[in-house]
Amino acid sequence: MNTKPKGRPFDKCFIDADSIIYRIALKDITLDLAKKYYDEEIENIGWDTCSSDIAVAVKGENNFRYNIEENYKGKRKRKEEKNEDTDPKLTERRKDLNEYAYSLGHFKSDNCEADDVVSIWAQEALDAKAHFVIAHIDKDIDMIEGWHYNFNKETLYYVCKDQGYYNMCIQMLTGDSTDNIQGLVGVGKITAKKILADVRKPDMLAKVQEEWKKAHPDDWKERLETCWNLVYMRRDWKSFHRLNLEDTLNVSV
Repeated sequence: MNTKPKGRPFDKCFIDADSIIYRIALKDITLDLAKKYYDEEIENIGWDTCSSDIAVAVKGENNFRYNIEENYKGKRKRKEEKNEDTDPKLTERRKDLNEYAYSLGHFKSDNCEADDVVSIWAQEALDAKAHFVIAHIDKDIDMIEGWHYNFNKETLYYVCKDQGYYNMCIQMLTGDSTDNIQGLVGVGKITAKKILADVRKPDMLAKVQEEWKKAHPDDWKERLETCWNLVYMRRDWKSFHRLNLEDTLNVSV
């Protein structure tokens, strides 16, 4: 049985529910039971974070990242297609559950991803100096300043502004194999941490650029820009397109 955490309740909780829907859709169960499981998971997150106001984002239609890289999430798509071959009704269950979420007023993340939406909500909350928490299981969102709640691990943690910036720079070096985002060859998280060890925050992006220049002297800027555009969580509703490297250097994280 869940118990509310001690301390000040959060004013707002922003939930990226994509993984919840997919996990439930993997179960060969009736839609009514799937709806029940979904409602319970959302309610439990609100309870666990002691939040007075909950906003939920789920998958929508289209995604600007495919205009940047057509093979974005290629590996994940193949895995999902394999699951659908094994369970032909998986797509239908997932679609039905998404429709149910829309009917509840949960945000349909058109032209972007649910993690972009919760990141934008978080930025708006930061600007308003609200006490909020982001509920998710996605490492990409760890570049966002604020409280985070991993509902799979049931862990609450805080990401400060400098840590969020560092996390972004790490992903600019490693890319993301899960989403088929090309980083530097041979650079995983451990190597990326070594590259940025003892590098001051004002020098981190320059260090990232230096590593890309060494690996790809002829087209490093385009490659780096593509990697960053794919991993970077958007902070406003007008940024669902390819941003240039100057935007990276001036970005506020």
